[in-house]
Amino acid sequence: MSREVYIAAVGLTKVDLTGRIFGTVFELFAEAYRRALQDSQIRRFDAVQVGIMDSEEFENRANIATKIADRLGLTGIPAVRSETASSTGAAALHEAYYKIASGEFDSVLVLAGERMKMVTTEVATQIMSKTVDPEERRFGFTMPALIALVTQAWLRERGVTGEQIPALLARLMWRAHTLGTDNPLAAFYGRPEPIGNYFDPSKNLPVATPLMRKDCSPICDGAAAVILTSKPQEVKITGLGSATETSSILDRANLSGLDATGQAARIAYWRAGISNPRDLEGLVVELHDAFNSLLPIGLTDLGLVDAERAAEALVGPPDTDPIHPYDHPITGPRGSIPTNLSGGLKARGHPVGGTGLFQIAENYLQLTQRFPNRSAQVDGASLGICHSVGGPGNNNYVTVIERSDSRRRRDRVPEPRIHFESPQPRGTRENPVELHGSSATVEGATTIHVTARGGSPLHVALLNISGRRLFAKMDHAPRDGEEPEEVLAGRRVRLLVKDDGDQYFQIPRGRSFEIGRIVQAIRRRVPLWSTSDDETQPE
Repeated sequence: MSREVYIAAVGLTKVDLTGRIFGTVFELFAEAYRRALQDSQIRRFDAVQVGIMDSEEFENRANIATKIADRLGLTGIPAVRSETASSTGAAALHEAYYKIASGEFDSVLVLAGERMKMVTTEVATQIMSKTVDPEERRFGFTMPALIALVTQAWLRERGVTGEQIPALLARLMWRAHTLGTDNPLAAFYGRPEPIGNYFDPSKNLPVATPLMRKDCSPICDGAAAVILTSKPQEVKITGLGSATETSSILDRANLSGLDATGQAARIAYWRAGISNPRDLEGLVVELHDAFNSLLPIGLTDLGLVDAERAAEALVGPPDTDPIHPYDHPITGPRGSIPTNLSGGLKARGHPVGGTGLFQIAENYLQLTQRFPNRSAQVDGASLGICHSVGGPGNNNYVTVIERSDSRRRRDRVPEPRIHFESPQPRGTRENPVELHGSSATVEGATTIHVTARGGSPLHVALLNISGRRLFAKMDHAPRDGEEPEEVLAGRRVRLLVKDDGDQYFQIPRGRSFEIGRIVQAIRRRVPLWSTSDDETQPE
């Protein structure tokens, strides 16, 4: 039987947008380590687990775990690096947990973070786009562009269209920054974002339809440290779950959510003895919202709310003024599911390799009544659910932590699928030359304004031809009245495969006028997710 694993201490740096606080990645990790030591009686470690996503790219440094152990004065200790894209910090903690639970180690130091601000946003986009599947990269997809397709599918299922979309995303932005501005460790501490800023084109440029700049988490520096031990402490880890999904969204059955989150959550809940997370008392949640739309999607994937009510559970009903985050009866500090009270990745910041560990540390601080933003401290917090997404949703982690004095009764939960086999490896994709001229259905389309290679915007669609999915670029620049990313879903188009093997889609003759009329109809429709004059400057 595995041993119990406890959290003895945590240390968090301030998340930095300037790039001037930490001169090297070693200074960054040393600061998190120093703060953890101030919080702990434990000074001796059996191993170090380091989480960092892109030290080779951002820092031009490899063998990074060894170098960090050396700079911290821990030479001689086993030091191993974890890397699972943007869920790296959570992955590092999970690996450290298993080392203690197995009985081989008594205490492990977990460090995770990223120093990203020494490069431009354009270079950072290029670096992080390397986590994207090669087929998607071939068509210019970046991380936000892929999440844009997921977002569109989720919004379509909810019936949110036209001007309702930016109205909802603006509210989610405002929610994150209202909480983050009061968090002294957050990147946007003291920097509120009124809803009106979302609609200011000089401040909010498009990234990948429907996502704008203010939907995306910032490039920043930050690190977290967590000390794990087998000795009883105030908080213990009670449930771990992780799961993968296909590298490319072309191969996913579900486009409107992240199935790897659901699988990871089922495993974590099973191990923690949680049959229905909605019934938990003293719950706090920190989930991965690198983009505003991932917040309601994540709540749904974790089984905490129904998809139809996810947006309302965060920002209130669409036909009223948004509910202030501190007052929300569901996701506010006094609500039934307090969620992302740190400001989340959008406002606290997203130092990619460290984010997953930040979330676990923040929930630990909630459970020990020491949350940095005292206004967002949840009274009686006793159980935390932490959710971290790797890449475009294909390596996800869920971690459940709980107060050791909790009297929660563990439920009997059916064992989820935890064993897998590969009947045959996935082959390489073939160029669909034989499909040239075929009629295809558009499952989603986006205009990628910020590409990994720079240059003009790319208009790309996800097509379905008799169950076979593929990407294709629009064969011409959009004409007046054409907005394919908004109106093409469900439409029939024609696939063109050119001599160089590149794939394009063509709107049938006469369709442009019809699309223009549809767009105009959308614009004339009274938006459900509308903003009033009162919303432009929330109190």
